[in-house]
Amino acid sequence: MLPLLLDRDLDFHNEKSSYASHSWHPFAAKFPPQLPRAFIETLTIRGDTILDPMVGSGTTIVEACLLGRRAIGYDIDPLALKICKAKVTPLDTAEVEEVGIHVLNSAKRTVKDRKAVERFLSSLDVRTREFIDYWFLPRTQTELASLILSIQRITSEDIRNFIELVFSSVIITKSGGVSLARDLAHTRPHKDPTKTPRDALTQFEQKLAKAVRGLHALRSSRRGIRVCRGDARDLKLKDNCIDLVVTSPPYANAIDYARAHKFSLVWMGEPLSALTELRGTYIGTERTGKPETSALPRTAQAHVETLAAKDASRAKVLAKYLVDMRYVLKELFRVLKFNRAAILVVGPSTMRGLRIPTHELLTDIGESVGFTSIGCAKRALDRNRRMMPASFRRNSASGIENRMHEEFVIGFHKE
Repeated sequence: MLPLLLDRDLDFHNEKSSYASHSWHPFAAKFPPQLPRAFIETLTIRGDTILDPMVGSGTTIVEACLLGRRAIGYDIDPLALKICKAKVTPLDTAEVEEVGIHVLNSAKRTVKDRKAVERFLSSLDVRTREFIDYWFLPRTQTELASLILSIQRITSEDIRNFIELVFSSVIITKSGGVSLARDLAHTRPHKDPTKTPRDALTQFEQKLAKAVRGLHALRSSRRGIRVCRGDARDLKLKDNCIDLVVTSPPYANAIDYARAHKFSLVWMGEPLSALTELRGTYIGTERTGKPETSALPRTAQAHVETLAAKDASRAKVLAKYLVDMRYVLKELFRVLKFNRAAILVVGPSTMRGLRIPTHELLTDIGESVGFTSIGCAKRALDRNRRMMPASFRRNSASGIENRMHEEFVIGFHKE
């Protein structure tokens, strides 16, 4: 059955992807929900347990929830966890709407209370305050501080998490937005001093209404859905307990989620210094020592050595990514039941002009830890919907532009 799935059209360019809670919050490199749905529907039955050890925006977990499967999602990114939890938590629509309106009205009053706003801003540490001053105009700071002060008073943890998701979506947007960053949801932030930020309170009201409408699709029980902080390289799960894995690992040296996510997280109590430290633990992080590559297959080692001849520092980044992904694949093999599948959606990278066939290298690594490779399907990216990083330079020939037009769906089997 898995080979047949990999042979079908997996582009889904003409499919609607904004149903249920999928469109609540922008997220870079988010795959279409039809992709995990195809594998979940065909390879599992109701009650089976789906794992996504790097949940990102939670697409796999949402689909598992909608299809009546149990699901476990892990991530080390605070915003990813917040988004995923909100997207699979059924709430009373009327209650959420009432709380949201109360937050908005309270924020409108707080905007006029300069002392309350300044107390909040003064409570931030120096680095965090400097970051906010650099990226947000004083007027916007007042609006966002007023909103977050109102959100902090929400007593229900689930409703507060939902409202914080709405708040974050005001800041991290595909276009426009309330910061001075350009196209924040797509790429690494670039400051645009000519930009006129939108009114945060107006944006919050609009995005709240849209998200509340999506709550109707989550009326099913959340029973059997677990989303928590965890590292895909060290899963706190028993052996042979998962029926299907569907996940999209980070691109090697391409998308820096943390740089965008901190724009909203600093408003929600995450100090900039803590986020910077956390970023150093991400898979594929650029900050690394000298990774031990002896356990990697020869093909992977060869690509690292070829890159090292051009750029030793970039070779360390690639080596760290591949070593990290070997730990991930070992864990996936361990927790997956026998005769079950793991699906990985990955893309190639370009480093110093050298194309890195990530899908081929991860296939080799997967086989080296015990998996049987069933196949690898190529899918063309709809760059606007996949929300890939975009260049703002005319006639750009950057590596990030050149490499992100396709990705690959790897099918592994545990025999």
